[in-house]
Amino acid sequence: MENNKKIKPNSYYSIQYWMINELGLKGLELSIYAIIYGFSRDHCGAFTGSRSYLADFTNSTKAGVDKALKSLIQKNLLEKKDFVNHGIKNCIYVAKEVANLVSYQSTELGGVANSVSQGSQLSCPNNIEDNIEDNTLSLEVKHFGLYENVILNDELYDRLLIESEEYADEYINRLDSHIEMHQLHKQYSAYAPNQFFIKIFDMLRRDGHVEV
Repeated sequence: MENNKKIKPNSYYSIQYWMINELGLKGLELSIYAIIYGFSRDHCGAFTGSRSYLADFTNSTKAGVDKALKSLIQKNLLEKKDFVNHGIKNCIYVAKEVANLVSYQSTELGGVANSVSQGSQLSCPNNIEDNIEDNTLSLEVKHFGLYENVILNDELYDRLLIESEEYADEYINRLDSHIEMHQLHKQYSAYAPNQFFIKIFDMLRRDGHVEV
């Protein structure tokens, strides 16, 4: 099979036993569910890739992927959402929560804006918020993500890249998709750039993509 440049060489997906034992999945459906679950397991992401990506990653065909996606939706294991962004229709998939089967408790993003710094203080021995210099907060802000819901400035974005160059953009898009899917624009409109930085930083650290 010819190397696919769209998929990073170290990309992987994890098949957990409950997906087989409890959901009864196998074959292509199992692989596709596991991939999409990996993007959306923490309630703050979604699979925004293409059918071609899934076909390449699972060494199958787009027709096979379409059939598997349709079956998983019918089994109520996947949720499909359509969005129009800049006049272009986008389709994203989210693995539905199977709370009684998952062995850990996911942390849902959301709540009021000041919950960001509070959560960071609980999870950070060295409070990252205290280490953000005041001059980073006065820089011009930019919108990041497919739906442009994440607000950062260049210096904060660069710091995320320094902390985790490989995963920074992926986790920015996870948060961006979460805001769009759950219509949380009002709640997140109160977030300052440093609060977005802290939220994404905590997500990266929780999943082991930032050294502590």
